Amino acid sequence: MKSSPTKEAPANISILSEHWVDLRLVSGMRFILAASALLVIVIDPSEPNRYIRLTYSALGLYTLYSAVFFFLSVRRSDLVPARYMHWFDILWYLAFVAMSSGTSSIFFNFFFFAILVASFGWGYTAGLQVTLVSALLFTVVGVYTTPQMAGVEWNRVLLRPIQLLILGFMISRWGGFKLSLRNRLQLLKDVTVFSNTRFGLDRTINSLLERLRAFYDADECLLLIPAEPPDSKNYKLYRSRRGVPPSGAAPAQVKADAARLFLFPSPDQALLHRKNGRELTSYFDLKTRTFLSGDSTVGDRIANALEATNYLSVPFQSGREVNGRLYVIGAHDRFDNAAMDFLLQLLDHVSPLMENIRLVDSLASYAAEEERRRIARDIHDSVIQPYVGLQLGIAALAHKLRAGNTDITDNVEELLDLSNQELIELRRYVWGLRTGEERPDILFPAIHRFVTRFASVTGIQVEVKSTGKLEVNDRLAAELFQMVAEGLSNVRRHALCNEAKVRFICRDGKVLLQIKNRRPGPSGGLGSEDEGQPEPPLFVPRSISERAALLGGETIVTIDQDNYTVVSVTIPL
Repeated sequence: MKSSPTKEAPANISILSEHWVDLRLVSGMRFILAASALLVIVIDPSEPNRYIRLTYSALGLYTLYSAVFFFLSVRRSDLVPARYMHWFDILWYLAFVAMSSGTSSIFFNFFFFAILVASFGWGYTAGLQVTLVSALLFTVVGVYTTPQMAGVEWNRVLLRPIQLLILGFMISRWGGFKLSLRNRLQLLKDVTVFSNTRFGLDRTINSLLERLRAFYDADECLLLIPAEPPDSKNYKLYRSRRGVPPSGAAPAQVKADAARLFLFPSPDQALLHRKNGRELTSYFDLKTRTFLSGDSTVGDRIANALEATNYLSVPFQSGREVNGRLYVIGAHDRFDNAAMDFLLQLLDHVSPLMENIRLVDSLASYAAEEERRRIARDIHDSVIQPYVGLQLGIAALAHKLRAGNTDITDNVEELLDLSNQELIELRRYVWGLRTGEERPDILFPAIHRFVTRFASVTGIQVEVKSTGKLEVNDRLAAELFQMVAEGLSNVRRHALCNEAKVRFICRDGKVLLQIKNRRPGPSGGLGSEDEGQPEPPLFVPRSISERAALLGGETIVTIDQDNYTVVSVTIPL
């Protein structure tokens, strides 16, 4: 149960911790169940009515067995065979049934403990297997070990296996559903954690595809999105395959003609293709949320091109348009409607994250280009121009020497002074580049460039204003920029509006950052169709509040007199 010390180990800490909590709980309940059974038999020995000493000994051994594994689970020992413990329990319970009253044994209900452990610990399939095996073996062992003098009670022989089958099936379904929900929540968490702008778009998409492939236990995941620049007719193909570790390598380029087949059907439809004796293709309309009958030949052609018997295909939104396609191919468990619905919800969560990374990447490239231009301007003004003056001075000296004028000492000293001053200035400039000399004028140009690109991509117009003289160091400027980017991202994701405002107010040794957006409703300007709808609750963005707290500031969310939601961040300078 130990994880290898890889870079991804921290993401698995919560899973491992939850596993050990569940294992300790199950082991503790097993010990209590065994000890209670032994105590009850000692207090009221009406059962078992045969093999009494042997049954007492078996219960004592089972209690000791449970205590040992409870101790090992508390110590988080790898000696605990967690995946097979419920099967060992079934063997114990069959022995108790055989040594007591057969089909009338009081130990019958113990089988439900094993079914619960298998279902809620390992899912629907494991729970159903334990249910079927328990019902079959209990019936066989119970009938053959029922005391002859008591006779076989056929009502119990028939009713108890039916109880196991019906209740066991329900427990297995609920346990599998609980496990599926936990895995889905973990996948959503992984998507959020690994959608980091530091990793870049290619590496992030490759990591997400690998996690999606592992979640469905699929053979392969493909993502086809338009290449950049936007006017390019090529597509980028991201691919994650079983047994091939993900990487941050650039994706392959696919021509539009080759990609056309895999972009079918329309952007408003998902495609579910299954082979169960015959080819079955289902179309799901995203607007009406209904399944449609359609031409199965297209699904067959895509299946032949992918060399897959089953696959799930859903549209992928890149930027503001749905112009890509995601394929999950060859899952061991047959795809169903629930798998399609969850995948669509996941992409609704992923698309904005990818858009943010693309925006930040574009902004970083643009900022690097602007920095190169600034350095070029500085070199031109601070380095080249003074040396042009030196060149002209030396040319004047040469002209005097050719004219026979040898009194050039003063001119030479002037040129030496000029060269020394320019050398000092050049060294200062280079030192500033090396040490990252703070420049108080970097924040607003970066924000203006960001909101310009933000508006062009999202259609949300952003107004930026500043009150007071704001001079901040590079670190604070970077944090303020990230807060603005996160705030505008929240506006795009959660607010139904097409405009936002960013305000900087510097006073009393503090900087106040305000990010405003209009609230929905009649007073918010969204029209009468929103009348009577409840207003969305206020919430404090966690990322922004955490950044502000690390800088010694605070974050509050209010509503102003113009019905704007205002996120206010106050940070001391």
